[in-house]
Amino acid sequence: MKDIVMRLYDEVLNQGKLDVVDEIFAPTFTGTGPARPGPEGIKQLSEHIRSTLTEPHFDVQDMVAEGDKVATRWVLQGTHSGAFFGLPATNRPVEVRACVIFRIENNQIAEFWPVIDTSSLRAA
Repeated sequence: MKDIVMRLYDEVLNQGKLDVVDEIFAPTFTGTGPARPGPEGIKQLSEHIRSTLTEPHFDVQDMVAEGDKVATRWVLQGTHSGAFFGLPATNRPVEVRACVIFRIENNQIAEFWPVIDTSSLRAA
């Protein structure tokens, strides 16, 4: 299960390989936070991140799996080049921290629940 979640961070979010989304997300995906339902919502979220941060990089610092759940703690770094979390571009390096819990079903991400620490959004 951890490998499925790591593909999200490594291939989709860090590398921008949107075709991977259809492999790792269930067609019925739902979640709270900034993503809309379904794989298309994840593609839109990834595109938004990549359009507001130059060279975004998710660094997964912890990952724990139990039952059908995977929990991650990560730091996102990039250059703030567009409106991000409602903040106008600063063109400076930034970082934001978050924890996300994923539910895996049939080897795909079926749900997730992010807790984004917007107070950590700061110049790196």
